[in-house]
Amino acid sequence: MNPMRILGQDLALDLGAASTQIYARKRGIVINEPSLVVRCSTTGKVIGYGADTPAGTGPEPVAIRPVVGGVPADVDLTTRMIRHFLRKVHGHPFSRPRMVIALPADSTGFAGNALRDLAFQAEARRVYLVHHGLAAALGAGLPVREAAGNMIIDIGRDTTRIAVVSCASVVHAATVQSGGADVNRAIVAQVKHDHGLDITEQSAEVAKRGIGSAWRPVNRTASVRGVDRSGRTGIVAISAGQVYEATRQTVTMIVRAAREVIERCSPDLAADVADRGAVLTGGGALMRGLARRLRLELEVPVQRAERPVETVALGLGRCVDDIGRISRDTLMQP
Repeated sequence: MNPMRILGQDLALDLGAASTQIYARKRGIVINEPSLVVRCSTTGKVIGYGADTPAGTGPEPVAIRPVVGGVPADVDLTTRMIRHFLRKVHGHPFSRPRMVIALPADSTGFAGNALRDLAFQAEARRVYLVHHGLAAALGAGLPVREAAGNMIIDIGRDTTRIAVVSCASVVHAATVQSGGADVNRAIVAQVKHDHGLDITEQSAEVAKRGIGSAWRPVNRTASVRGVDRSGRTGIVAISAGQVYEATRQTVTMIVRAAREVIERCSPDLAADVADRGAVLTGGGALMRGLARRLRLELEVPVQRAERPVETVALGLGRCVDDIGRISRDTLMQP
């Protein structure tokens, strides 16, 4: 076997609460799977990772999300999940890649050490950390090295991260402990309150994508299936207005945090943001009408990234593709 193949390709890892994405040098994104570990409900044994969940008629599996806010909540399960993904990339368990990982800008030194240790446990031979906001800006194609302000609003499953990037560094940042999953839970609660039915978060997600809007709701409905208090299955129609109401709290929190970040900027950087606007990334950026709503509330231009779900991984990938040079640059935190 080629010794360089044993060492493995240089990789970028975007470890998200909803999904894990791996970018391989010169190949692009090679893994984009749910950040899930599946256990057998009776034995507790792990029976699947990511999209590889076994089908069958055995005991009902239990799905665990081991990542919260971009850092491992369960280090052991997260490490095993990443090893599984690395085996899929390289075809063997001894890849020993160099890895670039996104680090939330507001993370403590402990969180950075935890991510670094996690990568080493997953058999990385060297680890670099890049601020999450900087990676998102790179992936969105923003001119991050210029002495001008570029604003990123990344809306994930359980966390929204806001950053202003200038001169290849994160100048100001804020984190909102709310994201797409909170909107789904609000829809679940709304249906429970209005119709007395318990629906799953997955059903809420489908309804949100189908008729949801953070702007003025359209005159549409979606049918959702749930279970009432007596255990009977029922189907009800929910309106776009109900889904709109469910988005309010999360959107309001994002607007408030984004305003505070802009207010902390110097006059020059604030003027840059007012001129250049903000770019939306993350799965939550797919919500219909969100860019328009934020544009109205923040009074700055707002647009969605071309590939919002993959933006951070693509930004990390830019570092990986030129790792020999960038590893000595201020982008990297060895």
